[in-house]
Amino acid sequence: MLNEGYSQILKAAIARIYRTYDNGTTTVIGAGFLVGDRYLLTCAHVIAEALGILSNTQEQPSNTIELDFPLIEPGKKLKAKVVFWQPVNPPQIGEDIAGLYLEDAPPEGVSPVQLVTATDYWEHKFRIFGFPKGNNDGVWATGELRDVQATGWIQMESIRVPGYQIEPGFSGAPVWDDSLQGVVGMAIAAERKREDVKAAFMIPTKVLMQTWNLLNQAVQQQPKSLSQPLSRVQAIKAKELNKRLGILSSDFEAVYNQLNYTENAGSRNNLQRQLTTIEQEMNDVELQLNELEHGKK
Repeated sequence: MLNEGYSQILKAAIARIYRTYDNGTTTVIGAGFLVGDRYLLTCAHVIAEALGILSNTQEQPSNTIELDFPLIEPGKKLKAKVVFWQPVNPPQIGEDIAGLYLEDAPPEGVSPVQLVTATDYWEHKFRIFGFPKGNNDGVWATGELRDVQATGWIQMESIRVPGYQIEPGFSGAPVWDDSLQGVVGMAIAAERKREDVKAAFMIPTKVLMQTWNLLNQAVQQQPKSLSQPLSRVQAIKAKELNKRLGILSSDFEAVYNQLNYTENAGSRNNLQRQLTTIEQEMNDVELQLNELEHGKK
């Protein structure tokens, strides 16, 4: 997965979920992501809001959901039906999870993300793409993972200032772990009681797969340790490459978010070229890391 580049893997799976009103207008509610050929995962409270029903509704909804894949083919709306339903029901572990099935095949370029499991998340860098209020085109946020709480959720913290923090609109989005190079969970809630706290929570892959059996097909166990440890020189090189990747990731996030607020066509084209260049550099660094880990250098 490393040599494909995180950005393409993630972008190919992210869905944007809408609510359609009786007058035909729509609004963006939250996110979801493809986990199989036509199966998607999101939060039950996102689906409830999209359908205008209570989030603790016990009966599985029968109405269809509208969504698109904004980073692959924005605006091409598809319909999906709910095929798995665990409504909001605290403090039950495995609550607030919904599975969708697309009525039609997704657009070309859309593909399911690879899920991974882990036992230790502490200080793992993560990235996430969501749709907070006023940002229907989506924004990137980054931070660090912490550890599990009594609900089974994993605490997440946004550590960059300035930068977007996880808030309503990120719910249902896949959480990408830079260390494990895969999706380790689904964003579910943001801290609302204290405005000075930039924390949120995700349902880890382990809980997701225990709740919805279909996900077992999409889960990849945490990669095993390398049989041959890196030499001192290789370890130094890997450290520098990871440092460079972190800088590039921050640059990508900053330019992408700037693009959302830029209306001038010339400036937008320039920012898009910057994104392409940064993405290519990130893929090159990831390829070098992959080769290093497999003993090619």
